Amino acid sequence: MTERTTAAAPSPRAYGLLLLLAAAWGMAFYFIKLALPTMTPAAMNMGRLGVAAAVLFLVMQARREKLPPWGPVWGYLAAVAVLGNALPYFLIAHAEQSVPSGLAAILTGATPLITMALAHFATRDEQMTWRKLAGLVTGFAGLIVLFGPSALSGVGADLFAQGLLLLTCLSFAGNAIVARRMPPLPLATTCFAMTLIGTVVMFPFAMAADPGLSHGPDLAAILAVLGLGLITTAAAALLFFTLVREAGAVFVVSANYLTPLVALALGALLLGERPEPEALIAFALICAGIWLANRR
Repeated sequence: MTERTTAAAPSPRAYGLLLLLAAAWGMAFYFIKLALPTMTPAAMNMGRLGVAAAVLFLVMQARREKLPPWGPVWGYLAAVAVLGNALPYFLIAHAEQSVPSGLAAILTGATPLITMALAHFATRDEQMTWRKLAGLVTGFAGLIVLFGPSALSGVGADLFAQGLLLLTCLSFAGNAIVARRMPPLPLATTCFAMTLIGTVVMFPFAMAADPGLSHGPDLAAILAVLGLGLITTAAAALLFFTLVREAGAVFVVSANYLTPLVALALGALLLGERPEPEALIAFALICAGIWLANRR
């Protein structure tokens, strides 16, 4: 491994946007739990992508942006549609039916480590370094402290579901690399095209899981899909592509470490919950790890 890298250090603005992205992604797990009782994972995924596409189309029109002409760039858009939206949330929705939330957070927390390995070979300015590796491992250790080593006792209990979560990590990592290498496009256009393609991709799966989409969702599921579409998909897509262009693939997926901390903070602020002392240690480890992995 080399210590040489040409990527610029993330700015304070980038760290602020990363926190917002972590908050948006963190809400996804709550919304998915609300939707699953009366919706199939495929229908929920198609619904959230459709909502996001509609919102992002309005944003694109307001910014007077246009879709690019047919060409290789649409291959990139299709890749991020599948790797960053259609596939991972479909996998998470299936895995959440049998994997405890703590173990799920730890397993998906491997995303930054996998991204770092892929970025080393796929990019020129995000080479693997011992310092970066130490930072990401420190952040991952923070997740284990946050949920407790006992959360790892469930490893192997449901290998299929846990395998889906690890496949989710690989999908998110691949998405970050593809987005990093994508030809430049207007921000809203990129996000709209991605979610539109994702909606089309998920449609046959939704129909196969629930022919005629006859499985009627309740009000909670409808509101959850709206939340997924507006916050964890549309807003998160805008934040994601802004950050991946400014700070790189490894930095943007560091939000996976912050997501559980955001949920913990919301519980303390809105529900009066008192975090355990271990949460403060985890917070310090995660923040230190992200800083160490991205400092120049």
